[in-house]
Amino acid sequence: MAKTKRWTVEVDGKTHKVEVRRKPWLAIGEIKVDGERVGIFAAKAMSVTLSSHYRQHPFEVDGTLFSVVIKPNFFGYNFDLNLNGEILPPDA
Repeated sequence: MAKTKRWTVEVDGKTHKVEVRRKPWLAIGEIKVDGERVGIFAAKAMSVTLSSHYRQHPFEVDGTLFSVVIKPNFFGYNFDLNLNGEILPPDA
């Protein structure tokens, strides 16, 4: 089972929950904001990149642009949440 990564973000004084997880049986990744799916991306098993450039998937939360940085590795995927060039720390 793929581990879900979560962030709590604030936009215009309003708190939102962002979740990213990989669904390996479907070979996709899913982005949800406040429980609603806002994006999907390809996430095949064993998809290793040889470049230092990772894919990004942009999405909006109340008009503010975020992006998920998708970082495949040999054992799965890691995800970062980016806002204005800054990587946001995930929830503990």
